[in-house]
Amino acid sequence: MATLLGLLCACGTGLQSSPQDAGEAPQEETLPPVTLEEITVTNHENGALTVRVRGENFSEGSLIVMTRRTLATQVVSSTELRATIPPAFLEEREHLYLEALTTSAQYPHGARSPRLGFNLPAPELTSVEPASVRMGSPDPTTVFLYGKNFVKNSTVTFRGVLYPFHVVSPTSGVVNLPARLTLGDDEFEPIRVSVPAPISADTNSGLLRVSVPFP
Repeated sequence: MATLLGLLCACGTGLQSSPQDAGEAPQEETLPPVTLEEITVTNHENGALTVRVRGENFSEGSLIVMTRRTLATQVVSSTELRATIPPAFLEEREHLYLEALTTSAQYPHGARSPRLGFNLPAPELTSVEPASVRMGSPDPTTVFLYGKNFVKNSTVTFRGVLYPFHVVSPTSGVVNLPARLTLGDDEFEPIRVSVPAPISADTNSGLLRVSVPFP
């Protein structure tokens, strides 16, 4: 009995003690900061966006997260990720940010980049073709507008009047101005596109000239 009691006493402390690292969760590591290479409208029908992110140490299975929502991500290389942002993800228009997540042999417990804030892309108008149209034509005047981030249901403003903008792609569209245009007060007059999504915004103004036809 004395021998058994001695063994229990000798082992008691060891049975009650725990390994030093018990209960310590593996720590997620930090990826190098990422940069936003590009964010553009890639579907003019629904306003979906494509985002391209640059960074380091990406691997298969790396993901882009947009404000707590995981995006379908393509790993282009160890330094580039691409992802599509569905229109439903754009309901939150403020305080948006991106993160890159990865798990690899280098980061067995996972790694996350610092947050990168971004703004939704505004539409841009880069060219107007033709730049000059003739006054007095008995038919509507067709004008092609080129730029970026165009979506359907956009409108064109010329001389203070709104016209439907027939969007062909995120970078091009057509507007039909009325017949029998008259000369304007200025030689070149502003024309611009108003886009309802992904943000409600007007493009910069292009210039259109209404000229006198040759005799």
